[in-house]
Amino acid sequence: MINLNAELFEALVGKHLSATRQAGSEIWLVDSVSRRKGHSARADQPFDVYFSAPAGKAALQGMVQATLPDGDAIEFFVVPVGATAEAVTYEAVFN
Repeated sequence: MINLNAELFEALVGKHLSATRQAGSEIWLVDSVSRRKGHSARADQPFDVYFSAPAGKAALQGMVQATLPDGDAIEFFVVPVGATAEAVTYEAVFN
């Protein structure tokens, strides 16, 4: 099982992954990672990841099944936090 930590996503900043949701599959860009203050409920540091997805499909929150560039599969929950005519920005919060 892949450990979903800040280091994993920091290595993916600027890279694309294949994201599958109820609305279908898309290619998403990993935009940035923001580390937050640690707490006792998580062994490593909490963090947020921001993704850009193509505009056009409904921007809904929910689970995403993603395939990393190396072919590994991961799952996480996203919430849309912004949109332009070109892209929807999603946030994944890892507490």
